[in-house]
Amino acid sequence: MQQQLRRWYNSEILNKKPCISTAFFIPKKMKVLFLNTPLIFSLIPRIYPTESDNLVLNLRKETGSTILNPAFTFTVGQKLEITITTQPDQFKILDKFEFELKSGEDILYLGKIQILKDGTSVQNFNYAEQNERFTYK
Repeated sequence: MQQQLRRWYNSEILNKKPCISTAFFIPKKMKVLFLNTPLIFSLIPRIYPTESDNLVLNLRKETGSTILNPAFTFTVGQKLEITITTQPDQFKILDKFEFELKSGEDILYLGKIQILKDGTSVQNFNYAEQNERFTYK
């Protein structure tokens, strides 16, 4: 059994081919971006792209059918670092987006992004600080 697992690991993981178990059970991780600051986040994709690959970033707003394709750059290191070069006008405080990073037809990463106000402590998040309409005691 251990030899079979080792052969599977060497053939699937080391050759950077997606395997069935990761293709269908991709966990969605929440990334937090702050309004009016550089939009930079890092991730570990299923398959690492090369610097010459053409990647596509699709953002879909969770509460509607708005789909954005912002311009971005990326660098490959231990993690894949994505920098959205211009902040989309559709970004509002507390908006949530599902995002999909693709290279051709291959899905490299599925995740979620939440937009927060500048200076928000992610560790001590308080919803009332984001929106003046609601007050909590």
